[in-house]
Formats: sequence, C-alpha cells, structure tokens
Amino acid sequence: MEIKKFNAARGWTWFKQGYQLIMISPILAIATALIGALAVFLAMMVPLIGPLLAIILMPIMLTGYMRVCRALEEHEEVELTHLLAGFKKNTPALVSLGAFLMMGMLLASAVMVFIGGDQLTTLMEEVRATDNPQVLMDAINTAGSGVALAVLLGFTLVLMLIVAWQYAPMLVFFSDVPPFIALRDSFVGTLRNIVPYTVYSLIMQLVALLLGIMPYGIGMILLLPLGLTSLYVSYRNIFPWLDTPVVVAAKADAGTPQ
Repeated sequence: MEIKKFNAARGWTWFKQGYQLIMISPILAIATALIGALAVFLAMMVPLIGPLLAIILMPIMLTGYMRVCRALEEHEEVELTHLLAGFKKNTPALVSLGAFLMMGMLLASAVMVFIGGDQLTTLMEEVRATDNPQVLMDAINTAGSGVALAVLLGFTLVLMLIVAWQYAPMLVFFSDVPPFIALRDSFVGTLRNIVPYTVYSLIMQLVALLLGIMPYGIGMILLLPLGLTSLYVSYRNIFPWLDTPVVVAAKADAGTPQ
C-alpha cells in the first residue's frame, strides 16, 4: 500500500476541491455535517458518561460524513442514512479508535499534571476563573519553567495524537485496515505530506478568521463542512489504494508534480 507524497501546492488543492465537493450539493453537505456534530454534542450532554460516549461516537460520525463525501464525489444521491454508515461496517474497530483517542488525551493530561505540578493546577484555575487576556498573560509569565515545559509537552502529545488519528477512521471504514495499522499509516501519511499539510492548515486558519467576522456565527457553520470535505480530499490523495478517485483530484491534478 503506497502512501503518496505531494508538494506544497497540494495544500491549496485540498482546500479548493473540498469547496468544490460542497458545491455539488451545498445544502446537504452543510446539513449532514451539522447533524453529525449535533449528535456528538448531544452525546456529551448525557449525565456521567457523556464525554466518554461522545469520544466513542466521534469516529463513527466522522466516518458517516466521509461516506457522505464519497456520495458527493460519485454524484450519488446523498441520504441521511449515510451518516449511520459507521454503525453498519467495522463498528468495533471504529469504537476502538475512539478509545485510543480518549487514552491519548488522558495520557497528555497526565504528563502535563506530572511535570507542571501545583503551579500548573493554579494556572488552570486562574484560566477558568477569568476571561481577561491580561490576567491570563500575567499568570503565564509568573509561572515557572516547569509549567512552560508541561504545556509544551502536552501540546506536542496532542498534536501527535491528532496526526495519528485524523485519517484512521477512513482507513478502517473504506479499506478495512486494522485500527493500529490505520493509526500508523495516518501518522506516516501526514508526516510525509507535512509541507502541503502546513499550507492547508494556514489556509484554513485564514478562512476561519474571515468567516469568524460574519454575523451570528454563520461563518463557523460553513467552516465545519469545508474542513471535513477537504480532509476527505486529502485522504483520497494520500491513500490512493482505496480505488481510483472518480471526481476528486483526478483530472485537475494529473499534471501536478509530486
């Protein structure tokens, strides 16, 4: 199974073709993304087990939206049942990815607490107690070097977790890749394409900034499906063994150097 490597320009391609995928059926693309996000949010509200349930549900709902993207790509009729595709195929493997995500977050938190100690705990209490940026900056400046190291290591671990996890549900669902191999391939695939991935991330941050100034949070509603469809496009590019893409990155990028 070959993992493709692309140049920096491919980051723009992922964004552009993610937008094109939405425009095939914008109402359904946006509505299904919001329904999936709402399902995870409602799961989080369940007493006692809400956060655990939401983390377990996350890879299943992500897979469901990737199935929606597949339908858009092939000009297939989009149905709400596509969002439930993760409940019908490889569900135990997808749940295990949710468990891995939860354990990874707990590990990152434990490392931060172990290194930062009481100073980090005090800092976190001050962060929760105020929304004044100046108070927060003063608290960070007065914190010891142990807190800075704890935050740096925690951020690094979370970033590594995201890199290992982001493509894993699609690899499990579409290609029947075992969970731990999917995590490894997601990590390797992202690192091999760190340059276009960085370009793509910068573009998404700029778009988020622009959409953020729209009234009533409308821009953030558009940002979610755009992030998901462009993630699907990048998956289809980096991991081409699923099959030959029908619409996404087939003709437009035929001459793009790798």
